[in-house]
Amino acid sequence: MPLEQLDFEVGGETYEGRFVTPPAGDAEACVVVVPGAGHGPFGDIFDITMYELANAGVASFRYESWTSSDELDAKTLAALQAELQAAVDQTADRGYEHVSLLVKSFGGRIAFTDLPERVERVLGWAPAVVFADDSGLDEQRDVPLDDLDDGLDIAPTDVAGVDVPVTLLYGDEDHFYPEHAEALADALSDAELRVLPGENHSFNARRRVVVAETVAALAGEH
Repeated sequence: MPLEQLDFEVGGETYEGRFVTPPAGDAEACVVVVPGAGHGPFGDIFDITMYELANAGVASFRYESWTSSDELDAKTLAALQAELQAAVDQTADRGYEHVSLLVKSFGGRIAFTDLPERVERVLGWAPAVVFADDSGLDEQRDVPLDDLDDGLDIAPTDVAGVDVPVTLLYGDEDHFYPEHAEALADALSDAELRVLPGENHSFNARRRVVVAETVAALAGEH
């Protein structure tokens, strides 16, 4: 399976990036990965999923812009969204006609509140989106995450602009399910909520099911 490691440069910083491409080398579609706060995009379930996507004819791009909670806390939502936009642009610059996102947990907050225009679909692994009564993103977008005492104040209106098909996967043992999962699905204009029995927020309890659902959602017809 072709694996290319590269320097991913954005905002004056350089991070590790990795493209995984299908064995034949040609692909029209690429998936960009946005991981959760507690687990980077390399290793474990992410590696397995990227290789299975490649076997299904879909390339992937992962980048690691934080390696600790302290590094993440020093970032702003605006910086994280700029990184995602740069990653999507990079896949498009390489000639991929179709770009999708795979977002895990905190990655859902990054993507759903400012989805890059080139993205055609999104798969969420247990997005950690909890709605506040009122949005505070206008004031919070440029504030380091560590300076936000109560986290990001995301309201349903902040995700209403996501107008591409979204598949949301949650385990029935996840603390975000059912209340927050159902609220997010209702707030998105075109979302399907799928529940995985026996899975929790780690997405490691039933890996084969997670990978199969992911490939089905991201390797289908665009």
